[in-house]
Amino acid sequence: MKLIVLTKQFGNYTGATVSTIEILKRISKQFDEVNVITLKSENIRIDNVTVQIAKSYRDLVKKVKKIKAKNLIGYSDDHLGFIFSFCNIRYIHTYHGNWPDAKYLNKQMYFKSFYFIPLYRMTIKRADFVVSVSQYMQKKFVNKYNDKSIVIFNGIKQVNHNFSKKNIDNKQRFLMVGNIDKRKYDKAIKIFYILNKYNFDKSIDIYGNLIDEKLAFNLKKYPFVKIKGMVDKVDYQNYDAMICTSASENLPVSIVESIISGVPVLSFNVGGIPEVIENKINGYLFSVNDYLGFSNSILNFKNLEIPTKNIKSINSKFNWDNSAKKYYQILKKVLEN
Repeated sequence: MKLIVLTKQFGNYTGATVSTIEILKRISKQFDEVNVITLKSENIRIDNVTVQIAKSYRDLVKKVKKIKAKNLIGYSDDHLGFIFSFCNIRYIHTYHGNWPDAKYLNKQMYFKSFYFIPLYRMTIKRADFVVSVSQYMQKKFVNKYNDKSIVIFNGIKQVNHNFSKKNIDNKQRFLMVGNIDKRKYDKAIKIFYILNKYNFDKSIDIYGNLIDEKLAFNLKKYPFVKIKGMVDKVDYQNYDAMICTSASENLPVSIVESIISGVPVLSFNVGGIPEVIENKINGYLFSVNDYLGFSNSILNFKNLEIPTKNIKSINSKFNWDNSAKKYYQILKKVLEN
């Protein structure tokens, strides 16, 4: 059995690309050969995996067509999956996207939606099977175009069961995780403005790639904000709580990592986030645009001890080993049928 992975990027670029890497690390040896065809790649090495970098979309299609095998199955993690159908290759697709919700974030995303939504729709419709990473997107988008679908949660990189905080002073610390762009941080500016009016004297550290420099500049104007950039590992346990101000989401892994680390999450109630956050159990949820309620929760934050039972339950759901086994079973079943 031979596997072709079709992805726009292969590396630690997004939650979707990290997911593909983690799955391949666990199932690549189960195939005779694994070929990754992509437009951009980091130096990622996985046993039994060969990476081919295409110069263009046309070259990408040519490389897919060249691969021949009797037992051939495809996998896609972005909007390019429909290309498999043009090459008569059966495939499964994982939907990590934020469409159609992202369409209404701003004018730029609205116009982008006319390109991305039709491609994702076609990719989902033509797939032999579709995986959703949240129940929310499965119901809202995937099942409209393909009823052969299942929810498989993404795993997490770190599972640290030592829940003792490292900060020894009494100053509360908050963190935010995610690439710095308007979708994730536009609403943060409004919250920070309110915090600043009340002379907020705690700290907020932001981890993630700098995508929007102007937005990053505006975030850094507030004395309590520090932009830490991209790091290999976020030490959640150095913080009292995580803040998520995303305007739209599928289901961010960073929220899961925070809760698993015993750190509660304050977030807007968007996408699949309420599938993980139980209000006043492992975090707090706020209605979208409830800036005052969100700000007051940060200003008056009191430590929230997450029950061990809740942590263990989430840990079992968001586990790469368990998820990878399910992916392999689906790929094998599609090929056999």
